[in-house]
Amino acid sequence: MMKRFILILAGGIVLAVATEVPLALADCAKGEALCPSNLGGGCAPLGNVCCPGGTHVAVGAACPGENTGSWGAVAVAEWDDSTGNAHVDASVNYNSKTLSQASAAALTDCQKTSGQLCHIVGTFNNGGCGYVAVGHGSNNARYGISATAEGATKECTASGDACKAPIGGCTTAQ
Repeated sequence: MMKRFILILAGGIVLAVATEVPLALADCAKGEALCPSNLGGGCAPLGNVCCPGGTHVAVGAACPGENTGSWGAVAVAEWDDSTGNAHVDASVNYNSKTLSQASAAALTDCQKTSGQLCHIVGTFNNGGCGYVAVGHGSNNARYGISATAEGATKECTASGDACKAPIGGCTTAQ
């Protein structure tokens, strides 16, 4: 597996980790990914919606007891191609009525563009913002997420490689 430089938004703080194994997948069984810490962590099958309390539901289902408001989610796909080259793709959805709707939309968009199963790496709501920048070096792939476009770019380019312009936006304050 190629080295990857991965950034995870955890409780509003961006953590930078260089690793041989994707951090978001490291503590979970094959075919699962770690849900964001602000939702309680826990593992969810790739392509599923992470819910509060470390639980998950299938795309199209609602998280138990979820609140309405203005929600956003960041989804990422990480994979190696047949020659061992690392790849990453991402999608952001914002201004959805619920967490599960924002997550489902971000997962669906990510899976359409990448052709891979994606996982949720960050959520935000009610005036919060979420941005993601992705990049590829000669032997790695990386992403950076932050509440600002500048922060996502800074985190993604921290290793010196170029990254694409960040995507994302802000939810409506409730």
